[in-house]
Amino acid sequence: MRKLIEKIVLKIFPELSGGLHLDRYARVLAVNDAPVSGGTSERFRPRYSVDLQMLTASLEIDGNFPIYEAVPLPVTMGCGQEAGLFGFPEPGTIVTVGFAYGRPDHPLVRQIYPQGMSLPQVALGEHRWQQSAAVAQAVDKDGNWTRKTDMAITDKSLRRDIEAVENDEEYSREHRTIRENSVEEIGGFKILEALGALRLRSGGSAHLTAVDNINLTTARDFTLTAAQDRHEVTGRHHTALVKGNLEETTNGNRTEDVGGDRTESTGGDHTSDIAGSTTTTIGAESTEQVTTTKTIEAQFINLVATTIRMGQTSGGVSLLPTLISFMEEVRCALQDLADHVHPDVGNCNVQGEVTGHSEAVGGLKGKLSSISG
Repeated sequence: MRKLIEKIVLKIFPELSGGLHLDRYARVLAVNDAPVSGGTSERFRPRYSVDLQMLTASLEIDGNFPIYEAVPLPVTMGCGQEAGLFGFPEPGTIVTVGFAYGRPDHPLVRQIYPQGMSLPQVALGEHRWQQSAAVAQAVDKDGNWTRKTDMAITDKSLRRDIEAVENDEEYSREHRTIRENSVEEIGGFKILEALGALRLRSGGSAHLTAVDNINLTTARDFTLTAAQDRHEVTGRHHTALVKGNLEETTNGNRTEDVGGDRTESTGGDHTSDIAGSTTTTIGAESTEQVTTTKTIEAQFINLVATTIRMGQTSGGVSLLPTLISFMEEVRCALQDLADHVHPDVGNCNVQGEVTGHSEAVGGLKGKLSSISG
């Protein structure tokens, strides 16, 4: 009776006789037909598939089964049109194979097992996605994410938002391209350190603005070049300290306007070389003090003033008063000469000429007295 029942059951369920209702071990031999972008998975060309060698329960080759080619692999997550989590097992990987509807022509891979494979270090509570020891992505039991690779990481998105309390980045080299605008807002300090060189270049305008102080310091040279105009405005004081030499060259005109006092001090020599004319207009007094000798060399000197004083310091000899006194003495001598009488001869016969000279000297004396200081 049992034999009869078994015969009837095997006739109704032929897969039971071949054990096709049970999962079987198999070993991956090769990737059969790796898909390309947009390739469609079909029954007779699943693309995401591998070639399999069926095994016994002892993981020995089962000669009762042929080598299955293009056996479909399962998509573990998010299968859709060009969507899902895909990854081929390496040749030699152990998998379990089932047969849909118990039919030997419908094999499919149910699970993939790491038997015989070296495993990465995985702690309790850790999730790890790893391609190799150098390429992995993991989250530990505390929720810390780690992503590493010894090759490249490429991120591409329409918009990217990153938010963190603290951000630390370390690079050997960096090149960043921004095709449009870039805005950076910093609530506190920003420190930029460049041990080699720092270059800031702008194809348009460049503005450096600060509500507080701006300090520029260099241990070497400082060069400022403007191809066109330069405008400088100081709201209060302007102090410049040059510890070495100062050279200034102006190819065009120079205009200097000082609204208050101006003090200039030169510790050594002062040389001015003017190829053209020089004009100095002083609205009040002008005082020049020379400790030693002053030499003026010119083809013509024109000295015009309402009052002129030339002489030594206060209390010394003054040129014009001395000259006026000399002229007075000459005038008096001429007058005495004109008025004198010889007892035996009488009056001088050139009395009129001598008197005229005396009056002329008196006139010149009057003119000189009018400008004498």
